[in-house]
Amino acid sequence: MTTAPLLAEDVVLRDGSTLRLRAPTAVDEDTLIGFFQALSPDSRYLRFHGATIVDQTTVACALETDWHRRGSLLGELADPAGLVRPVALATYVRLHDPRRAEVAFAVADELHGRGIGTRLLERLAAHAAEVGIEEFVAEVLPQNAAMLRVFDDAGFETARALQGGVIEVVLRIESPSAAIADRRDHVAVAASLEPFFLPSSVAVVGASPRRGTIGGELFRNVLAADFTGAVYPVNRGGEPVGGVAGYATIADLPETVDLAVVCVPGGAVLAAARTALESGVRALCVISAGFAEIGAEGAARQEELLALVRAHGARLVGPNCLGIASSATRLNATFARRALPAGRAAFSSQSGALGLALLEEADARGLGLSSFVSIGNKADVSSNDLLEYWEEDDQTDLVLLYLESFGNPRKFARVAGRVARTKPILAMRSGTSRAGARAASSHTAALASSDAAVEALFWQAGVLRARTLEELLDAAVLFSTQPLPLGNRVAVLTNAGGLGILCADACDGAGLTLPELAEETRGALLGVVPAGRASPIRWTCWAPPPPRRTRPRCP
Repeated sequence: MTTAPLLAEDVVLRDGSTLRLRAPTAVDEDTLIGFFQALSPDSRYLRFHGATIVDQTTVACALETDWHRRGSLLGELADPAGLVRPVALATYVRLHDPRRAEVAFAVADELHGRGIGTRLLERLAAHAAEVGIEEFVAEVLPQNAAMLRVFDDAGFETARALQGGVIEVVLRIESPSAAIADRRDHVAVAASLEPFFLPSSVAVVGASPRRGTIGGELFRNVLAADFTGAVYPVNRGGEPVGGVAGYATIADLPETVDLAVVCVPGGAVLAAARTALESGVRALCVISAGFAEIGAEGAARQEELLALVRAHGARLVGPNCLGIASSATRLNATFARRALPAGRAAFSSQSGALGLALLEEADARGLGLSSFVSIGNKADVSSNDLLEYWEEDDQTDLVLLYLESFGNPRKFARVAGRVARTKPILAMRSGTSRAGARAASSHTAALASSDAAVEALFWQAGVLRARTLEELLDAAVLFSTQPLPLGNRVAVLTNAGGLGILCADACDGAGLTLPELAEETRGALLGVVPAGRASPIRWTCWAPPPPRRTRPRCP
């Protein structure tokens, strides 16, 4: 029998934690037996319809995944000791009718209510649909309310029938509700990012007492910004930094911190991340470089880091990034010495240096920010994720993006299109030329796409594109100080006819309308505008009285 290659994918649960899914293989036999044996008697009864003995025959089907006849997904999480353990299993077996497959799943008792079953069903259905399966069929005992609820919440068209004391549930998996799935993603992703923006405690790993070091300066920036929570410096000697007592390891801290900022050399990041995750940290921001941006060796290290983070149900910003700042908690865990100017605009940058430049210019122009994230290599958290968070953030009215690549353009179009209906999105995109694409790949391991494709993507999503940093800032200042228009009708007020014509042309090119003035408005204007000036045109030409002139003149 041909077994499918090992599959690994990650899903975010409704509480913000992450779950790693993969196809089990023969080496997982004992692990799966142990998983089923650890279930409560009630759970085993409901899963196996009364059978309570679990042995090799019980798990044999799950170990023979080829996706055409059989498919299985094993969900894994790390326990407090750092050991990865199975917490869920979902399987399907194709029936005589090739359009249908029987489905079943089980979730560890202590993890019920976190959305694991729904996520398993969702991903399993996606794989089944790829091989032509159109319907899942499940036989459920009437008292198994939890499984019935999972089927109801999954977003598929369902039908039920009671036969012989068992409920047969049929799910049409070829047409899931995109709105329900997107809403599920939105809630989960937004919850997973809260520790980055609203942490009550932060640890800076690699915070050296020496001035001029990356970790030491970043820690001092957190202190200087008057962070609302507790901040701890962690370094090998456990030395104090900036007058704050230090710790040799994050495991020695008096509390489990919400956010750990890692500033150690690239080769030491995995060990530092493992210690933080095993200590209960669920949000990591890795400043360190030496990952996918340097080539194959770094890419392998980045994949190992991501797998470690996902195994512990956590999220990762970076690596190879500038840091993160949030006005809500006065957090400045970045290289920028000046604290974030508080305001209503959120900014995501794939470039640390450009992020610093924008922060300086924003302060100079009086543009306040609600939060700033340098995503670097975006191994995990991406601009798509940040859009999901900022959509619900009451502190954010405007979103600014600097992009070098799109990890998932289709998702970007869906999420940005939804967010842009209520919050303007301004984006600047680099790496569209051949030279720029080469530079981007060595900068943050980004894969660039054509400029025409980017333009079309932005247009479809309702994203406003800026070509330069100055243009991005100009538009940001405008949107942050003016209310959004209620429609596309525009009036032009000018003291120069030529400029008015240019404005009218620009409005027409942008799909805006310059309506004819109402008769009441024309009549009112005739009292203050020279005769003939207001009637033949669609804008009002007016200027304040200049010195030594009794009435204004329009060119």
